[in-house]
Amino acid sequence: IISSRQDLFPEQYTEALSGFTDDLDPMPSALAKAVIERELLNADESFDDVFTSFDDVPLGSASVAQVHRAVLAPKYGGPREVAVKIQRPGIESKLMGDIGNLKGLAKPLRELDAMPLDYYTVFAELEAQLQDEFDFVAESVAMERIYNGLRFGLDGAERDLPLVIP
Repeated sequence: IISSRQDLFPEQYTEALSGFTDDLDPMPSALAKAVIERELLNADESFDDVFTSFDDVPLGSASVAQVHRAVLAPKYGGPREVAVKIQRPGIESKLMGDIGNLKGLAKPLRELDAMPLDYYTVFAELEAQLQDEFDFVAESVAMERIYNGLRFGLDGAERDLPLVIP
């Protein structure tokens, strides 16, 4: 998040941190599948019960998650091509811990006149924004609202849009 806030942080910091946000090395496919099995599947289901195909190479990989192309099995409305967003294991506690550490460093500096900003408040706001990044259910609700808003054209005809399946 700091890398995307050139308005709040010196350029040398945002540039140095920019490589940590997008185009990261992806998780191994086996780990991505294990996360899906643990987080999404019912106890009596196998991976192949849900997906008839799953691309081992992700479409994209970033600091919080990566996205894979897959095809749902008939049991789940398939064959339907889907994008599966998978959160990196342990990333939430790691990044939230990092923000906590930054807040801890910034708190004693709040009263210094030499500081251009109250970085404690900045990090507290970043903490709230970052927490939203981990809530994939809230993200799917927002995407569903967008889907419903775009589902019909101005002429009333239904459009063929991707559907969010939480």
